Amino acid sequence: MSAFLASGPNLGRGGVAGWLAGLSARGKAFVLAGEVVVMLILWELVVGVLGWINPVFFPPPSAIWQGFVELVQSGALAANLPVSIQAWLTGFAIAVAIGIPVGLLMGSVLAVDRIVGPIAWTIYATPAIAYQPLAKAWFGFGIGPVIFLVTISALFPILLNIAAGMRTTNQSIISAGRVYGANRLQLYRSVFLPSTVPFLFAGLRQAVVLATIGMVVAELAGSAAGMGALIIRAANTYQTDQAFAAIAVVVVWSVGMTQVVTLVERWVAPWTRKGRR
Repeated sequence: MSAFLASGPNLGRGGVAGWLAGLSARGKAFVLAGEVVVMLILWELVVGVLGWINPVFFPPPSAIWQGFVELVQSGALAANLPVSIQAWLTGFAIAVAIGIPVGLLMGSVLAVDRIVGPIAWTIYATPAIAYQPLAKAWFGFGIGPVIFLVTISALFPILLNIAAGMRTTNQSIISAGRVYGANRLQLYRSVFLPSTVPFLFAGLRQAVVLATIGMVVAELAGSAAGMGALIIRAANTYQTDQAFAAIAVVVVWSVGMTQVVTLVERWVAPWTRKGRR
């Protein structure tokens, strides 16, 4: 148990916050799991047992689980989840393929930053839902608008974070590299890229969440398939247990992909703060 809680500061010195900060990764996972269990028990008690909230509008966890089982048994989940995953992966891959090189150029070439920067910030500041009608007009119905919104949602966190990372590279290290004869390619590989990696993965984590939001927004409005379409159909027919179950699946996907990015960071860049946890 002492290894499990891996001895952080005691409550007398740092309080609860200090104690939590000193826990091992396993200890933090245990605390998080405990919080989730307590929340689910209270939720079930308030809605399912005491009936203080109408379960038609806010179903308890037991009803949501039953809704999930119904989605699986009816084949609705198997019909819609792969569509969303395909659109998400395609859009995210496009965002990564565009965002990384453009971000590197923005951070290292002033002219590119002056031209691309204002456009990128303007598009990033616009809510993704505003592009949804245009996406329908440009790409028609089907998976095209979903891929477009996922790409738009994920692109700019990656691009802008990388550009910021490039601009914050230590100038003394750059100067030292030039003194020792490093060319631009060598500076990119040995100086700029290592210092930009934490910004890259921070952008990727943001992009995962925003890409999922963009996917659901695109599918909620007129798509025939996908998790967003499944959610809106279930909600419109007051099958809120199934709607919440579908939302839970989307949340699990988003959290899972965020953890994948973190694991990749630990493997690729163990020197970062996240990688050492």
